[in-house]
Amino acid sequence: MAEETNIEWCDSTFNPWWGCTKIGAGCDNCYAAALDKRTGGDHWAKGTDYRILSDSNWYKPLRWQKQAAQFYAQFERRRRVFCASMADVFDNRAQVSQRERLWAVVNDTPDLNWLLLTKRPKNIQRFMPEAMLTQDNIWLGTTVENRQDGLPRLRALKNTPAALRFLSIEPLLEDLGPLDLAGIDWVIVGGESGPGARPMKKKWMLNIKQQCDQQGVAFFFKQWGGRQNKGGCEVEGETYKRWPLSA
Repeated sequence: MAEETNIEWCDSTFNPWWGCTKIGAGCDNCYAAALDKRTGGDHWAKGTDYRILSDSNWYKPLRWQKQAAQFYAQFERRRRVFCASMADVFDNRAQVSQRERLWAVVNDTPDLNWLLLTKRPKNIQRFMPEAMLTQDNIWLGTTVENRQDGLPRLRALKNTPAALRFLSIEPLLEDLGPLDLAGIDWVIVGGESGPGARPMKKKWMLNIKQQCDQQGVAFFFKQWGGRQNKGGCEVEGETYKRWPLSA
């Protein structure tokens, strides 16, 4: 199902630009910044412009929209598009013109589910047109890596109007304690992977899973993580790959 992505909780990724500003402990080993440097870029450095992508890149969602009926016939659901794996749509430094171009593309692709993941949920209502907030093909998500940085984001997301809200708890850096998941439809959990990866304890993940089960929230366990590989995703012989009911 995936196109141009190894991220298993989506089918495709779309990046309106490359570049971001690091914010919070979850950004310390940013995979996107590392990939940018490996390909000769430096779009995460302070004071640098973001990489603007070609028109052919912007055509991808329109092509997926044209294929929507075929995709639905095969999978009985819409294509899930993660935006953006190499940026944060709600970053203060993003160009207004590029963000407005993105909103136009989202409106032109009603048969795609757009998964907008941000570390800046307080900016969502500031930067997204009000009429789009509760569109049924827009899923709004935020990253919750720890208590200090992540839990305020969770509260901000819950206060944002949305058709569907989700959490990306990756990398999970500590026990998050009790969570009020009212208004949250989906939780993704994963350990950090790659050089310098900080280990995730099993009990941290199980604490989140138990609370998702108790509160009726779909739970998706992505990976254990590790410095050499992603560590698999089995939990005592089971895998947990659940999506929200409205997906």
